[in-house]
Amino acid sequence: MRANDQTASLIGSDRGHAWFAGDPTRTDLATFNRCLGAGTERAYREASRLWRGLPLADFELGEALFDDWTARFRSDTVGVTHKCLAKRLDSMPEERAPISLQIAACELLITVEPSDSEANERLLRLLLKDGQKAAAARQFRVYVNALKELDLDPPAELVEEFRGALGGPEVDESLPLARAPNAPQRDRPSVALVRARPSQNVMPDLLSYAHSEVIHQLTRFRSMRCFERDDHDRGGQDTGLIARIGFTDALDHDYRLLLWDEPRARSIYLRCVNTRRQDTVSSTRIGYDRLEDRASAEAIIATAINSLEQDIITDDRPRLSGSPFERWLEAYQLLTQWSEASARQAMPILEDLALDPQGKRLSLVHSSISSLLMIRRLMIPTSAAMAKADQERAQATALKAVSIDALEPFNHIILGWTRMQANEHDTALLSFDDAMALNPYSASTVVAAAEAYAYAGNAAMASKLADKAASLTGRFIPPYYYTYFANIAYLSGDLDRCIEHLRRAPESIHTATLLVAAHAEREDMKAAAAARVRFERELRRAEPYAQSDGSTVSKWLVSTNMHRDPSVRQRMFGSLERAGMPVAAAR
Repeated sequence: MRANDQTASLIGSDRGHAWFAGDPTRTDLATFNRCLGAGTERAYREASRLWRGLPLADFELGEALFDDWTARFRSDTVGVTHKCLAKRLDSMPEERAPISLQIAACELLITVEPSDSEANERLLRLLLKDGQKAAAARQFRVYVNALKELDLDPPAELVEEFRGALGGPEVDESLPLARAPNAPQRDRPSVALVRARPSQNVMPDLLSYAHSEVIHQLTRFRSMRCFERDDHDRGGQDTGLIARIGFTDALDHDYRLLLWDEPRARSIYLRCVNTRRQDTVSSTRIGYDRLEDRASAEAIIATAINSLEQDIITDDRPRLSGSPFERWLEAYQLLTQWSEASARQAMPILEDLALDPQGKRLSLVHSSISSLLMIRRLMIPTSAAMAKADQERAQATALKAVSIDALEPFNHIILGWTRMQANEHDTALLSFDDAMALNPYSASTVVAAAEAYAYAGNAAMASKLADKAASLTGRFIPPYYYTYFANIAYLSGDLDRCIEHLRRAPESIHTATLLVAAHAEREDMKAAAAARVRFERELRRAEPYAQSDGSTVSKWLVSTNMHRDPSVRQRMFGSLERAGMPVAAAR
């Protein structure tokens, strides 16, 4: 930029620093954002003119730190812009909003994400309604080509609808053929890893290795059920991945992973797309240099998939299909909030799935029900009889999940927690070890095992696993992980770190109890009193109509404590008593 007369004035520098000396309000990005904010037809068309493809295309320098920032900037800019425009378009009533404004908004959204199905189909309807048949035909061809890049066909019903609406032999011939009537129909798309087409510049050995390694990792991440499409050889034998690893009860769901090579960036990218909405959920970059180190590449790719898994779990766009996967995902998102209120919302979804012909064959449905039963026991002070009934049902449901799919790590994790709650620590650790053996690179599996080892009294192993889980999470650490980290820190005696983790953890009775104990043990009684107010607020939120006396709460605190070491129990209960929590009545 300094060597170019037109841009030299944009860089200021002295002997130790360099900085942007231009007017930040006059950059294309600032103008683009102002156009989005204006939300007029003219502004949308100006924004379309400014969007010239992937932001900072071909701007890699071969420096890992800078190139990682570039990749994140691209992903965040595309993702935020797409979400903003999608919500803006959803808020426009198709029958009442000016048709020219809707067309401009759709065209801008498609410029950013060419394969967005909702925007493409709406634009086609609007163009036909406005009498622009030729423009509609051109747009349909653009849409079909964008789908081909994702290895997808346009829906047969959509092809037939627009054949009839557009008409004309020359237009009709340019449209794709509908799927033959006797061709197999898929109710819902499945997840596939689509390998990039090789080019002259591609590094085939690295791409081939990355492809095989991603497939290997996806077989471990069974919770997301990512797999390639099945292929059939000439003899009619199943040779696809599903046949090889026994996904006979595989969950259909709505995400597709694409792998492609960018030689100028010296990187391979793993992109996650929602195949129903046709929008990018996330994209992860893996540099050539990291893939060349085969010893560490396995963990690097697994970390990328952990990031994609979290992006799928936190994907908050509207769900459209009502598929078993979507319904389970909605319940799982509620489950990971670790609150009694979210558990109440999730349980009917899972119980309904357990009665569904397909849902009842899915192990994740049963293990998720078991998890919610345990959450309820941990979050609501109930009678001993009810708590025991929930615990027995949770263990039976977890065992059923394992019997359906013994290769799913999540099932073993939940079975381990049911045993931990029953104070069967040694047997519980075997379940956690089984889960880690099935997927040693799943951050959610490793962090659960870390807390289990802490409860069982092995603080060194717990800390080691917690560090591993944090390194595997990818771009960010999910909030509920901090509850695990806080427990591990408390059991290790690191109270300051425990309190820091609790500030980031979701609020619940469990975290409020731990916060009271940690502050009281530090002799900060003012903070302990504030934490006790938080505990009582969470208690009222969990049971708004129940009158829980000191004895009930006391017995519940003791019965839900999973620490194996009696001295740790004594230490925690002593701290709670000093803060005014009723624990002594039950001991």
